[in-house]
Amino acid sequence: MPRKTELYLYDGQREIFKKDITSIKELFFERIYPLFANAEKEAEEYENNLLSNQMEQPYYGENDMIDPADFVSNIQAEGLRKYNMLTLMQYRTIGMWISCMCQVWEQQLFAFIIQEVHHNLKVYSEADIGRGFAFSKDVFKYHNQPFEHMASWGKLKELRHLFNVLKHAEGYSEKSLREIRPDYFINSHGMGDMDLLKLYKSTLLEPTIHISTDDFTVYYNAIINFWDELPKSMISSVEI
Repeated sequence: MPRKTELYLYDGQREIFKKDITSIKELFFERIYPLFANAEKEAEEYENNLLSNQMEQPYYGENDMIDPADFVSNIQAEGLRKYNMLTLMQYRTIGMWISCMCQVWEQQLFAFIIQEVHHNLKVYSEADIGRGFAFSKDVFKYHNQPFEHMASWGKLKELRHLFNVLKHAEGYSEKSLREIRPDYFINSHGMGDMDLLKLYKSTLLEPTIHISTDDFTVYYNAIINFWDELPKSMISSVEI
């Protein structure tokens, strides 16, 4: 006999999901991002230390003479290398933690659905479960809670495209993200605006996507808003 099923989001569980996402944000801004936040200052200090150490080296006569221009040039090159390394790691760190937050949210969805499946004594096939996020999205839609009708979905859809672009570089998500956020692909340099993803064909070997901590905060707010938007009870359509 056909029957309805329910996804029931207890207030306590809603708060657990939100706190988990919040802990990611707080740890990122309090502990992780500050390690790379002052790349220019750190590279300058590194360069000054190299210069100071060179100046303190003992002098053994004319045969030991070094053209100051040579070692200054070498030290400046080392300072630039340090700066580039730090800015690349800063970029990778932002991307990595945005990706982590996205994946945690997706796994929260899946865990919640599987929990409610057991409560409803319903069985989904391994093929269905193996569809990942598409499966979760369809289950919510079946329970009359389509993501497309939620105010937070626009930014969450964008977040998922960004995650896939960071992971795979060029492809379907890249094309979709370009339509939503063309500014992600514009990097301003001395020679004008450049599309570094098209140039380097990668998203992690060079800082090719113009992401920032502001984007991290926007996506964090979207996930929190998503959990706040969901009603406590979501009833399915009648099974056939």
